[in-house]
Amino acid sequence: MGRTGWMMILFLLTTMVSVGCSSGVYNVPKDQYRSLVKTLGVLPLIVDDGSSIRHPEAAQVIEALRRANAGKEVALVELLREKKAYFDVRAVPGQPDELLRSIAVSRKAMADKDGGYVYRFRPDAVAELARSAAVDALLVVVFNGAPRQERRWDRTRINYLDAVYDSILVSAAVVLPTGEIVWESRSPVGEPFLNLQYPDFDEAYYNQTDQVAKKYITVPGLERALTTPDKSWLGKSQLPVPYHALFKNLASGLKPGLLNPFGKPADE
Repeated sequence: MGRTGWMMILFLLTTMVSVGCSSGVYNVPKDQYRSLVKTLGVLPLIVDDGSSIRHPEAAQVIEALRRANAGKEVALVELLREKKAYFDVRAVPGQPDELLRSIAVSRKAMADKDGGYVYRFRPDAVAELARSAAVDALLVVVFNGAPRQERRWDRTRINYLDAVYDSILVSAAVVLPTGEIVWESRSPVGEPFLNLQYPDFDEAYYNQTDQVAKKYITVPGLERALTTPDKSWLGKSQLPVPYHALFKNLASGLKPGLLNPFGKPADE
C-alpha cells in the first residue's frame, strides 16, 4: 500500500476515535466532579414512552426497546469499571418505568440541532435512591423518540436525502442527590441510537424519479438491529451494535481522570 493509502487509513481511524471520545458535557470542573462522584450508580436503561416515538406500530417498537434494554446496564457497569475512573460503579436495581416516574420531575424537548429531550430530577427521590444504593450519584440513561433533521445516505454512499427523520435517541445524565446534573449527553446529530425511518433510493431509481420516499423500518427489522452482535473488525463484541457504540461513547465521556488511591485524583 502506498503512502497515500496509509495516510487515508490513519485519518479515518483518527476521525472515528475523536468522535467516540467527544460524548457528553461536564457541568462542573472535572476535579470537582471527581471529588463529588467516587461511587457511581447505574440505573436500568429506561424507555420514555411519553416522548415522540412516531411509528405505525409505536407500541411494538416501545416493547421491543424494553426487551432489548433489559439487563444491558450490567455491561455498561463493567465497561465503566474497566476505565478505573471511580472507586466503584454499581448497578442500581429497579423497574425502569417506575424509576422514571419517581425521579423525573420534567421533560423538555430541545429545539437545537441535536434535538431529543433533557430531563430534570426530583431531589428527594434521587437522594433516597442514592442513599439506598450507597452511591454518590446516579447515571440515568433514557431512550426517547424524536423527529430530527438528518442526512441519510444510500448504500453506495453516493446519494443522500436531507429530511426530518423519526429516530430513537438517548439522553444520559449523572445526577447528584441534590438533583444537580453534573454531566449530561444527548445523541449527536447524525448518530441516532436507532433509525426508525430510511430513504428508499431503490424505489426512486426503479420508478425513474428524483422524489425519494421516507419509509418506516418494520418492527422485525428493528428487533434484528437491537439484537445482532457487533462483529465489525474495529469493535467485535457480544453486545448488539447500537448498544456497543452507545456504551463505548458513554464510558469515554464519563472518564474525568484516573482515580488516584493515594489522594489527589490523577489527571488523564
